[in-house]
Amino acid sequence: MTDKIKRRAIESAMRDGTILGMLWIVTFSVSIVMLKSIGNGGGLILSLAVTVLTLSSPILAYKLAVKHRDSERNGAIGYGEAWIHIFVMYLCAILLSSIIQFIFYAYIDPHIFGDLIPAFTKLAAESGLGTNDIEIFTQLFASMEKMSAAEIVMSQLGGHVTRSIILTTFIAIAVKKNPENNI
Repeated sequence: MTDKIKRRAIESAMRDGTILGMLWIVTFSVSIVMLKSIGNGGGLILSLAVTVLTLSSPILAYKLAVKHRDSERNGAIGYGEAWIHIFVMYLCAILLSSIIQFIFYAYIDPHIFGDLIPAFTKLAAESGLGTNDIEIFTQLFASMEKMSAAEIVMSQLGGHVTRSIILTTFIAIAVKKNPENNI
């Protein structure tokens, strides 16, 4: 691969990662609204929206990788090249969404988890959840309330990277396409 082709491939992965990252930011935003509406019972539809947005992420990654293969690679890409493109795309999405999450937890609503404790406790008690389970979630929210924005974001990074590696592996298998030999 020449330097120009490598540069175009990286630019394409970063552009596609930005698109994927924007989807993750929307998903994060809807999930925050969903969590805040738990207390007044409005979280069911938003929960469904978060689920749909979350499940659409690997589909979008696949579509973006196929677009890259067909437009930038003349319809053929090896497994390794597809894997690298998709993984760089996911890394860019992780970086973008992590920055937004840090800004949210540090400056927009640093006390979100503490604010969620009373609403969740009320909802859990009304829905018949056991006191043991309520205590576990209350302790979880209380411990997250004590964390800094950087700690919250960093605690999520390992999971994001692990999921990205797994998804990248399967999406690259689906995107891989050998060049057609016309004899």
